Amino acid sequence: MLVDLLRAAVHERLDDTTGTVLSGGIDSSTVTALAREIRPDLPTFTGFYKGDRYDERRWARLVGGPNHHEIEITPQDFADHIDDVIGIVRDAQVGPGIFGQYMVAKHAAEHVDVVLSGEGGDELFGGYARLAIVAGDRVPDGYEDYRLPDDYPRDVEAALRYDLAGLPGLLAVDAMATGPFGLRSVAPMTDIRVVAHVLSRPPTERLGKRMLRQAVRGLVPDAIIDRTDKRGFPVPFVEWAQGPLRDLVGDRIGYVPDPDRPWDRQWWYDLCAAGRAEPVAA
Repeated sequence: MLVDLLRAAVHERLDDTTGTVLSGGIDSSTVTALAREIRPDLPTFTGFYKGDRYDERRWARLVGGPNHHEIEITPQDFADHIDDVIGIVRDAQVGPGIFGQYMVAKHAAEHVDVVLSGEGGDELFGGYARLAIVAGDRVPDGYEDYRLPDDYPRDVEAALRYDLAGLPGLLAVDAMATGPFGLRSVAPMTDIRVVAHVLSRPPTERLGKRMLRQAVRGLVPDAIIDRTDKRGFPVPFVEWAQGPLRDLVGDRIGYVPDPDRPWDRQWWYDLCAAGRAEPVAA
C-alpha cells in the first residue's frame, strides 16, 4: 500500500525536465529508485565535501544510475558564494546546510528544471535521533552522546507532532536554495495521499522509519535500508574555519568557531547577521 502511494506520488511528478537530489539515505534513495523505474537515465545529483564524515557518494552511487552527478563543495566555493547564500536566507534560524543545497542546486539547474527530494521522510517516518532517544530506540551511529534540546517533547506522540510541524520550514529552505537558479524543488513524500496514509497508522509504526524500510525492501538496496550511520548533510565549515577560511570568518564575526563544538550554529547565525548588516556611513 505505502510503496504504491509513493510510486504514484513520484511518477506523477516526472517528466523530461526532472532529476533528483540524492543523499545516500533511504528517503532520497526511495524517490530516486521509484523515478528510475520509468526514467532509467534520470539525472541525479549528490553534493559532497572531502572527508569520510562528509562524503555519502558510495551510498548514492548504489541508486544513482548512469546519469549521476557528483558535486564537490570546497572552501573556495564558500568564499566565492557565501554572500550570495546569506542574501537568500530569509529566516534567521536557517542553518548552514543551506550552503550545500545552494551549490547542488547551482549545478543541477544546468541540467534540469525540477528536482525531486526525499524531504519529509524524517518527519513522517520518525527518522530523527532525538525521537529515537524519546522512544528508547537505538540511536544512529555518532549520536551516542547527543542530548535532547530543552524544548523537545519527552512523549513519543508529541515528539512526532513536533517534528512534523517543522516540515514546512524545511521545504521553505529548499525553495530558498533552488529559487535563485530558476530550479523548483518538489517533495513527493509530502503528497497528500502518502501523508494521510502514514498519519492513519499507530505512532509505534512511525518510529525509526520502520514503516518505510519495510515498504521499500527489494526496491532500495539493503545496504542503504540497513544503514545505522546515516546523518543529515553535515558540513565541515567549523573545520574549514580553523584553516582555509580562518581569515574570512574571523574578520567577519570577530572570532573563530570552537572546533570542540561543531554542532553549535551560533557562528553561522553571526556570520549571516554580519553579512546582512548595513554599511556604516562615513
